[in-house]
This record gives sequence, C-alpha cells and structure tokens, in this order.
Amino acid sequence: MSDDDSTSKESAIHKSADRLARKNESPAKNAANWLQTVHQGTLSTISIKDEIKGFPNGSIVPFALDKDGKPFILVAEIATHTANMINSNKASLFLSDPEAKGDPQSSWRISVIGQMKRVIPERKMDKFTSEVSDASLQISDEEEKIMLARYIERVPNAKSYLMTHNFCFWKMDEIKAIRYIAGFGKICWIDGSELVEEMNSSDIVEVESGTIEHMNDDHEDSMITICQGMHNFTPTGAELLHIDSGGMIIKTSNPEEHIYCSFTNRITAEELRYAVVDVVKRARKMSKDE
Repeated sequence: MSDDDSTSKESAIHKSADRLARKNESPAKNAANWLQTVHQGTLSTISIKDEIKGFPNGSIVPFALDKDGKPFILVAEIATHTANMINSNKASLFLSDPEAKGDPQSSWRISVIGQMKRVIPERKMDKFTSEVSDASLQISDEEEKIMLARYIERVPNAKSYLMTHNFCFWKMDEIKAIRYIAGFGKICWIDGSELVEEMNSSDIVEVESGTIEHMNDDHEDSMITICQGMHNFTPTGAELLHIDSGGMIIKTSNPEEHIYCSFTNRITAEELRYAVVDVVKRARKMSKDE
C-alpha cells in the first residue's frame, strides 16, 4: 500500500468516527454536561524540570466552572503546575466517566485543550510585578468571592487555602479544542468556540433579570432553605445575584457569604424554572436527611 493510499484510508476512518460521534447527538452538548457534572480531572502542563523539560506532567486536580463554563483551578504558588504554567500556559484537562465499569475505553472521555491564565484580585495586585499582572486576568475582590463560591461548592475546604495560604486561581481562559471520545468508534474534535457556545445558553441572559427579581421578591425563604440544606448554615437574609446555564449565585446576610448552587446539567431558559425548583427540592431533602 502506498503512503497516499494509507493516508486516504486513515482519513476515511477519521471521517467515519466523526460521523458516528455526531449521529443523533451533540458532542459539544455532551462535553458541556460532563464538565458540569464531573468535579475533577487530570491537568497536564509542560514541565520545566531539567530532566523532563518539555514533557507533559499530569496530576489530578479539582476544578470548577466560571459563568462562561470555562474550567479553573486553585493551585499553590510552589506547585509544579504553577511553575510550568508560568513558563508555558498551554495545558489540557482530561475527564473520564466516573461511572465506567469494565473496559474504561468503552465509556466516554474528553481532553479539553487550551491556555491557562493566572487570576489576580485587587487585594493581591501589589504582590505581583506589572509584567505578571499584565499577563494575568485582573478581577475585583467581589469577583474573586464569586469564583471562590463556585469552587467551594466542589471543594468545601478551599476557602482556607485561598485566604491563609499562597494559592491562586488559574483559569483556562482560551479553550482551543476538545478531543471527544464517547466509546468505541465515536471520536471527533470539537472546536473550543463550539463548546463555549454550548456552555452558555444565550436565552438565559434574556430571562435572568426577571428571574432574579422574582426570586428576591417572592422566594427568599427558598434561598435560605438552599443555604441550610446544601451549605449547613442559616442566614437571616438571602439575595439572588446571578444565574447562568450552570447554576446560581446567592449572597447572604448574617453571615455575609456568597454561595453557588449548580444545576444538574447545563440548561436553557425553558428549563430554568424546573432547574431552580430541583435545587430547592434537593436542599429540602438534604435538610431532612441530616
């Protein structure tokens, strides 16, 4: 077989796998929901250690998602990943089916490939040089609290890391591509922009302000129930600040906290009411089970 024949055969196999992966389902939608429901993955960064310089270095990391569905991690300044990302911000985040049984290759897995950026809040700006700050994502202290709320939902002890140790958030701010495998023969590449679009239902924005007003006017008691059932504290007041396709941010008073409540899947505006009701029902059940 000639090289041309071999290349043509490989191309046909790849096209067949791509068609099978996209048959009767959306790989981007599946990947979005897997990022929503799986809370840890293998982060691989490019090593700077002399003996393995240029080789990928992977380890398990918890991660959360920002309002746009982009993954972010909380990592120590002394961590190997931090040193690697400072040198080269190219990285991949690998997820696989946590419910897989038997042959792990028969189930789904994805590699999210992109570029990481350090996130610096106002309160830490003076700790970094202007060169580092300019290369980072600069956010307000309020935005940091919201990122922390998203992360704490998945990693409850994270607040002590961020507030008392030398840790920083790093976010995959630019998602280049996703390698998608949904089982034998169902394989394709997803463009990063396609995933980001799928993570964000544009019609949520259209109903967000009305939903927030309704919840704050009529359902403060339900938000307090969410705090009790899912976060183990009882505030005297609660205010809905933000809703996205993945969940909602609530700010409480006495004590003043920000909490994040995930939906079970990425949702559209049509599904929003049912998703919010589901969160409240789950919180009530958790309260009864304690």
